[in-house]
Amino acid sequence: MRVAILGGTGAMGTGLAKHLSKKNEVIIGSRDERRAGDAASRIEGAVGMGYEAASRAAELAVFAVPYSAIGEAARLSGALSGKVAVSMVNPLKAEGGLLKFALAEGSAAQELAAALPESKVATAFNHISSLFFERETMVPMDVLVAADARGTYEEVAALVTSIPNLRPLYAGPLSEARTIEMITPLLLNLAKMNKTGSLAMKFATTRDPAR
Repeated sequence: MRVAILGGTGAMGTGLAKHLSKKNEVIIGSRDERRAGDAASRIEGAVGMGYEAASRAAELAVFAVPYSAIGEAARLSGALSGKVAVSMVNPLKAEGGLLKFALAEGSAAQELAAALPESKVATAFNHISSLFFERETMVPMDVLVAADARGTYEEVAALVTSIPNLRPLYAGPLSEARTIEMITPLLLNLAKMNKTGSLAMKFATTRDPAR
């Protein structure tokens, strides 16, 4: 799959790109083409482009941008028309020494969907710390995916499973993105208060072989 990581010069974007590049064609997208090229040069097989060119070249785009940049996605609506757009954006704010979910209503993914009305928007990868992406091999974890259409979920699930040890789980329609995004500050606060290091989610089930 040809995947654009928009905002791919940051820690989350480059980390995800490194793992996706092993089984996908990766395009690093940035406002600054030079920065995109520099980031791509450190990932085997990746190329760097500006946002518009990366969006047009990709089959699927992942938004690894800060929440404050979500509104800029609207200018990419034509380039991403008919394509899957994945938000891994978490709106967070610091309060009382801990992190809180920053939105009174809705979610970053729903705002992305409003900016890209002709795209198939999903949320995924929200809970994975950049420290996990720094590892050569990902530890086993579950990736919650919300999307209005089951077909959109299937496309995102295929991307998730292209990274060994990641298991996609369908979390329901995009309205569930708020719940998914709210888990991120919880995980970060748990790690801080319990001094565990970065935490990931892996659900046990009655179908697991070891019980």
